[in-house]
Amino acid sequence: MNKIRLAIADDQLLFRRGLLSLLKDYEELEVIIEACNGKDLLEQLKGNSVDLVITDLEMPIMDGIEATEHIKKKYPDTKILALTMHNEDSFVVHLIEKGVNGFLLKDYDIELIVDAIHSVMETGYYLNDRVSKAMVKALVRAKQIIPTFNNAQLTKRELELIELLSKEFTTKEIAVKLFVSKRTVEGHRERAMQKVGAKNVVGLIMYAVKHNLID
Repeated sequence: MNKIRLAIADDQLLFRRGLLSLLKDYEELEVIIEACNGKDLLEQLKGNSVDLVITDLEMPIMDGIEATEHIKKKYPDTKILALTMHNEDSFVVHLIEKGVNGFLLKDYDIELIVDAIHSVMETGYYLNDRVSKAMVKALVRAKQIIPTFNNAQLTKRELELIELLSKEFTTKEIAVKLFVSKRTVEGHRERAMQKVGAKNVVGLIMYAVKHNLID
């Protein structure tokens, strides 16, 4: 099995070392670069090929956004996950325009971080379920995001579910609208995610918009 080669850039030593330690438990991942700022990251990338960079945005000397711009010019196939405390739509759009493939909030559990890594490597993008679904639809339609998923045949009920999820309805509200239990809604959602290879609800919406399956 080919390992996913990672670089981590963060000026906070404790956070960086903590993330490095947690990622060591996943045998499919290999951290080969540990950098304290964007300049350090770029210097180390000269002699090391990586698949994905996890970078903080706010670092001294050179921040993550400037580093991202350099990486996308020199190593266009390298994927980038940005570490941030911000979750506003305008900020997310700005990151994507700069070349970021996805972003992680610093309060994420390690399981979510690993899911995000796999999502970016498999589909090209990762956005969490806290972002606006309307923004996700707009990004895909404008082809600012061009995700790749499995080709799948979704049922009518699964499409109804995704349509409602895209309009920000909660699981409880969807259950009421479809006259089913919350557990049934969760089951439909999980099966649809498995079919298309999505890691979360945002992935489902990306798939449906890309294939013109929802309004």
